[in-house]
Amino acid sequence: MKIRKMRNFTTRHNWDRLRVSFWFAPAIMSVGALLLVWAMNWVDVRIPNEILENSGLVLVGTVAELNSTLIGMATSILATAGVVFSLLTLPLSTVASQYGSRLLRVFLGDRITQLVLGIFASAFVYCLGAVLTSPSSAVPSEGPEITATVGLLLMMAAFASLILLVQHISSMLQAPNIAAGAGAELLDVILAESSNKVSIMDARRHTGQVGPETLADKASLPETAGYPIRARQAGYIQYIYLDHVLTLAKERNLRIRLLSRTGHFVSSGAVVALVWPAGGVDEQQAKQIRNAFLIGNRRTPAHDVEYAFNQLVEMAVRAMSPAINDPYTAITCLDYIGDGLALFLRQAEISPHFYDQDGQLRFVFKPVTFDELLSNSFDMLRHASCENVSVLLHMLDVIEGISRETKSPEARQLLLHHVSLIQAESQASALIEQDRQCIRTNGEALQTKLKSAPEALGDGPFVSLHS
Repeated sequence: MKIRKMRNFTTRHNWDRLRVSFWFAPAIMSVGALLLVWAMNWVDVRIPNEILENSGLVLVGTVAELNSTLIGMATSILATAGVVFSLLTLPLSTVASQYGSRLLRVFLGDRITQLVLGIFASAFVYCLGAVLTSPSSAVPSEGPEITATVGLLLMMAAFASLILLVQHISSMLQAPNIAAGAGAELLDVILAESSNKVSIMDARRHTGQVGPETLADKASLPETAGYPIRARQAGYIQYIYLDHVLTLAKERNLRIRLLSRTGHFVSSGAVVALVWPAGGVDEQQAKQIRNAFLIGNRRTPAHDVEYAFNQLVEMAVRAMSPAINDPYTAITCLDYIGDGLALFLRQAEISPHFYDQDGQLRFVFKPVTFDELLSNSFDMLRHASCENVSVLLHMLDVIEGISRETKSPEARQLLLHHVSLIQAESQASALIEQDRQCIRTNGEALQTKLKSAPEALGDGPFVSLHS
């Protein structure tokens, strides 16, 4: 079971890497093109050419003539593919320079772009495959007419997809669409990470045991020094396989504290976890725990909630730079940031204490908190937008929208704190007094609402921030 779960984790990580690459879809579609060649050759052998001679929808000719046609089509497709690659360099450079290189992931994972590349690659492979598999011993008049006709259709589809690509790129490069892509990825990672952590506790809950939130104060890790688990290499923690850690802790009767979380940078040899009892851990077990930490050269929003927020924040901050000065893009990013923060509140923060089915504390980790996400989302953008009243006012609107998703006093205090920071930022900026007064008035109205009874903040269910 443990091996199967590790394979599932590896498969999920590898799939995330494949879906944001330009070569995966073309490779799969090229394999499909070779299978199509085989199928069309099989059909050609069983349908006499005499039946197709009078059809105006099928290419006719000898083997040599049709092979020459297929080679000509392959050459045309290859030449046009150069135009496609040139078109793709424009959005890549634009996204990297204007919105930040981290948002290239949104473009690389675009399905339509991958589809167009796949159509060109598969059409080219089909034409060459049809020529190479053409039977040399065939009767000269019995050419692969159906096979050649399908090649022509694929070439026409490739040229049609070029028009689709031009239209799609013109739409994809619009800031709202890029922000929407990053926002959709943000919602996905919040839901995925929340469901992954909750699923670890489900088995014990189904046995009728008391929930871990009631046991968190009754169990603690030993005071003695734990066995240190050290990172094998320097880099960012891209994922921590918590199921694997919990399984190992239960099988070996261990207790583990994770000192770093997904998104943290660790040095080579840095301690990433402590294990108790220290004397019960050998090198083989330490290696198994170490394997639960996936470390790479960069952070990835597939498993890192903070980094998913950072993508939108970076886009908004760049939009507010003097060189770009695009407050509407910053406002759009704020909308998706607020949507993500509201969803995070609806999911509720996960308890840092993880238990097995018997109710025994097995490991403790550092979950991302609402406070951290609020600071990451608003601090940099608030500084960058200190002289733009529209962005600051919209920031207050976003906070008001978030406030409708919780009745937790702790969350309201955090939101109140950021409202005060926005007011202070406006007072210290070069805004005219009328704009400062507008922000002050809106901020005070929002503060009054946040301090009021929870019923006034929304009709949603109660969501507790703490387990």
